[in-house]
Amino acid sequence: MTVVVAFVSRKGGVGKSTLARALAAVAARRGLATTLADLDPDQQTSVRWQRLREAAGFFPPLSVQSYRNVDSAIAGEQAADLLIVDAPGNSPAITSEIASIAHIIVQPTASSFDDLQPAVELFYELKASGIPKSRLYFALSRMLDPDEEQAARAYVEVADFNLLPGAVVERARYREAHNRGLAFVESPGEDLSGPAGQILGALLTKILQKHRLLHQPAPAERAAPDLATAQFAQRPVVRGLSSYTKAAS
Repeated sequence: MTVVVAFVSRKGGVGKSTLARALAAVAARRGLATTLADLDPDQQTSVRWQRLREAAGFFPPLSVQSYRNVDSAIAGEQAADLLIVDAPGNSPAITSEIASIAHIIVQPTASSFDDLQPAVELFYELKASGIPKSRLYFALSRMLDPDEEQAARAYVEVADFNLLPGAVVERARYREAHNRGLAFVESPGEDLSGPAGQILGALLTKILQKHRLLHQPAPAERAAPDLATAQFAQRPVVRGLSSYTKAAS
């Protein structure tokens, strides 16, 4: 069964595609059969990025496909270990549909009130619609300095939603990496032990845990006793035998 991770937001420009591409690259390097589903047929940001990557021959090669809805993405990627959904911004109906299916829902947000308030409202709406809060995660994105990150983190914590560790810092080299077909974590000099790597590492841990859970074998059905076993069970207990059995066990 495929693990589905969705990146959603109420507005554009907060880092959905940035994190979706980075997670796809990290998961593929980890050995997971991964597909990034671009659900914005008008912009196709991730699809165009993948064409740059493919033309440059960057490793690992990534599967990026355009789909009109999450159902068709899941139907088309049943062999994948991980399906990453890059959802269109400001699409309430599509976001609700995606959230009802995804195992992990990530909403990147920048630090301004204009970004944080609609982001928190979206998660409140999803929670009110029946989406378990345990599946909703914020990721801090486009941070400029530690004070800004700390203030944004405090805002999310007051709202009482899950917040991934680390943050994606605003860097010019990240945009340059995207322009070449690389994920930002693949940009020269990037340290995966840094704040951005912490987000991806936490997500990958959750994905692997969910993958193992989904692929656990079903408990074996208890076999019916054969005739000899049934007859033996009906025999009278020999005095002293029960105490010997307990001692032996």
